[in-house]
Amino acid sequence: MEDIEPDLAVCLIHNPTNPEGLFPFLDTLLAHADPVALEIIVVASQPEHPALVRLERAFPEITILENSGAYHPTKARNHACRLAAARYLSFWDENLRPQPGCLATLIRFLDETPEAGLAAPRIVDAQGMVQPTVRSAPSLATILCLHTPLARLLAAAPLILKQHLLLEQDHLRSFEAQWLLDTCLVVRREVVEDIGLLDEGFAEHYADTDYCLRARQAGWHLHYLAEAVAILNGAESSPAPNRLSASDTPRLVSDCTRLLLKKWLRPAQLPA
Repeated sequence: MEDIEPDLAVCLIHNPTNPEGLFPFLDTLLAHADPVALEIIVVASQPEHPALVRLERAFPEITILENSGAYHPTKARNHACRLAAARYLSFWDENLRPQPGCLATLIRFLDETPEAGLAAPRIVDAQGMVQPTVRSAPSLATILCLHTPLARLLAAAPLILKQHLLLEQDHLRSFEAQWLLDTCLVVRREVVEDIGLLDEGFAEHYADTDYCLRARQAGWHLHYLAEAVAILNGAESSPAPNRLSASDTPRLVSDCTRLLLKKWLRPAQLPA
């Protein structure tokens, strides 16, 4: 009997500070996967962690990979993607709960829309409020307003952030996007073959932004699908704009600088 080619590779990162976090996510994912054939890859920085032994027993279909060295989300995701055999690759926040039909809607749309390279679902909180997980491509002004005290000093800051977070966009309708966050991101394999994997020069922030810019530069379309829904479990994981913290400052400054330099140095101007 021939093996079934997976439709979707679900690439996850085990978080040792929340060792049981993947259990409820995988329970929900597998309950609502049909008819999408999955392969599930978990990258772990501490493969000997007892929670991973329990995870493997509870979900024997998963593959656990060791990601040695410092915690680096971009490298971990690339590590999983290199092993994946599915037609589509995806990254998920463990605090999401994909709802019935979410995976099937994403895969069906991509199957029927060959020019679409990346897609993401509508993410809502427990009260049904849409979370800002699709955004406009960031400018220097946007980054300064997101991560520095300029947001409190610049009169135009509220408008800049409102436009960046697409707060006036109707998120109950699907639309083409500039930036889809890797909170949940589905990528066509041909996109990876065309533009490569995530840029590991980004330590933690904006690797997804860069990837979306590269995909659009190569002619791929990005789509936000309101019909596919995932619930965000817990306000603490909400992907809201972050301010600089003392420990995070060097990595965030480095990632912001890398993003802006790559954006400005690209050979052709992306459409607005």
